[in-house]
Amino acid sequence: MIGRVIDVRSTTIRVALEVGARGFTKVGPDGLQTVGVVNSYITVPAGAHRVVGIVTAVYISGRQESKDRVELLSQDDTAAYELEATVVGRFEGDTFKSGLTGYPPLHAPVQAAAPLQVKNIFHPKGGPTLRIGTSAVATEQSVYLDANLLLGHHCAVVGSTGSGKSCTVTAIIDGLLDHAIPNGHIVIFDINGEYAQSFPASRGRGKKTRPLILGPRPGTSSGLFLPHWFMNNEEHLTLFRASEGVQAPVLQRSIADARVAGASTNTELLRLQNVLSSVAIIEGAFSNTRTGSDTSFAQLVGLQTLVDGQVSQTSACSAQWTQIKRILDVGIPQAGVQNVEWTPLTAPQRDVLARMFVKIRSHIQAALGILGMGSAHAAPDFDAPVYYSLQDLCDIFLPNRIQLEQSADNKIAGYVATLQMRLSRLLADGRYDFITRVEKHSDPLGSYLKALMGVDPTGGKSDSEWPAADAYRAQVATHGSGPSVTIFDLSLVANDVLENVTALLGRVLFDFAVRSDPRAEHPLLLVLEEAHRFIPSQRELSGSGSRSAAVFERIAKEGRKFGLSLLLASQRPSELSETVVAQCGTVIAHRLTHEADQSLLRHATALSSRALLDQLPSLAQQHALVTGVSTGVPVAVRVRDVDDPPKSDDPDFMSTWGDAEKLPGLADHIDQVVKDWQGDAPSN
Repeated sequence: MIGRVIDVRSTTIRVALEVGARGFTKVGPDGLQTVGVVNSYITVPAGAHRVVGIVTAVYISGRQESKDRVELLSQDDTAAYELEATVVGRFEGDTFKSGLTGYPPLHAPVQAAAPLQVKNIFHPKGGPTLRIGTSAVATEQSVYLDANLLLGHHCAVVGSTGSGKSCTVTAIIDGLLDHAIPNGHIVIFDINGEYAQSFPASRGRGKKTRPLILGPRPGTSSGLFLPHWFMNNEEHLTLFRASEGVQAPVLQRSIADARVAGASTNTELLRLQNVLSSVAIIEGAFSNTRTGSDTSFAQLVGLQTLVDGQVSQTSACSAQWTQIKRILDVGIPQAGVQNVEWTPLTAPQRDVLARMFVKIRSHIQAALGILGMGSAHAAPDFDAPVYYSLQDLCDIFLPNRIQLEQSADNKIAGYVATLQMRLSRLLADGRYDFITRVEKHSDPLGSYLKALMGVDPTGGKSDSEWPAADAYRAQVATHGSGPSVTIFDLSLVANDVLENVTALLGRVLFDFAVRSDPRAEHPLLLVLEEAHRFIPSQRELSGSGSRSAAVFERIAKEGRKFGLSLLLASQRPSELSETVVAQCGTVIAHRLTHEADQSLLRHATALSSRALLDQLPSLAQQHALVTGVSTGVPVAVRVRDVDDPPKSDDPDFMSTWGDAEKLPGLADHIDQVVKDWQGDAPSN
């Protein structure tokens, strides 16, 4: 016994230490024990169980003696030694369980937790465990986390720059690799290009896994590409910044039109659009008071030729083409338009042509409906990941849809002009070619998901159409039989499109998990480095939030039941979405000095853990506080050492600056960086 309870509160107990324990060590049945050290553990009887507390503070308070006693006493004799502990759970027999069923009475005897009890606290029973490190107080005692609870309830690793976050993420992966998990799947979003070096093929972690590095230079040759046709409706609207009033509906129908054409032959569609274009040109000549007859004559001759050729072919819209031919055969002679320069169309000619065009447009609308592109017909699924050409969307389908909608509102073209400009600018920007100019290939979505999940996207075929087949084959030559680790090196992705990329990747993985049957058949761990970049807390002035944040908030709330787990790493947790932080069942907190970051964790963690978070500003490198469902109690831990850590070490400025031999190579270094930076850009 080291003392007795003198104060009991809802989350804390206060203990008066005995004389023999004041030296902060005591000899007992289990040998010499440390007493009253912050982060050590105590036990107190409470009915049939023993309450477990973690020491959070130690005090020395003076003791008042009666005035009539005049004795020469030492400071130790006149001082009372006390400690305060946060209650974290209970022992039922030898089994530790979180939560309380009762509180200890006053004067209850207090004991330091024996080594066997500490071991039972740090080594969860009932399932596979993950060794995260050793106790910061009992350095000989390893600390384990419940692997299923860690993965099933998400995990956040937070801490200031240089505190050891990336190594902790790697330590968690190493802890998972301590088990035989050949069907494991890990996807890492690496924004700083740190993790590629952690999975060398010739070293331990690389031999235990099947790593695939995609990037860093965006493009099909490196495997870092993301076809634009994978985007759903919301992602299209976000990337093109289409306003809700007019631009969004027009863009939606244009993309639906393009998907239909992309999924089948678009020859007939192009001819229908040609007819509409010729009609528009002739109608434009109606208001020309100086000329018009020659232009209209040429267009009518061309129309007649095009329609006659189409009628002779079998097509889905044969009946409509036949009707259009009959209209032209009757209407053109009645109009009597001559090939005469500088002659305007007469009123009777305009009247005949106008009535003819009304009938032609009605049949074109019917034909577009048959092809699935009519305004009055249901469009295909806006979210279906079906191929379409973004260039054709810009050049053909969007202008055609604008022309069709002009009949209802002649201001449509003006409303959509900025959208057309943004789309053209996006296509002209080579930084986005890895999204906007991915060529059509067989089974694009299936191949992409197979690559992410560690399955051969080429199907073992030497003539595979998968764009990154060569990069894949080069990396898998040394693969063993361990879990797949797919690393997206996003370090060179343009910042203004990074959110769109991560949102799309996250949503594709989530949709795959949701659609999998049976549910959670192939669980996946998604690691987000610098997660505050993907899941920001800020909201736009309109009240809408980040598209990427919305995706990962949904994964945080619903991903567990579908087998999709998040492992977040961030140096600024206060800039993370509070929704996501609150959904993380386990928090591993390294040194944090900013009050806002500490405050967020206090609100996001269990009540019993909050007193421990006062230690955050003073934690040493590689040390952390672990709280949550995967650990029996909040624990101060020294994270295990890792080989081949991520490339996140602080640079050695003074050593590098003092190396005179590096200076002559600076010019070549700059030239190489500039060459890689400019890529294939032409030089002046």
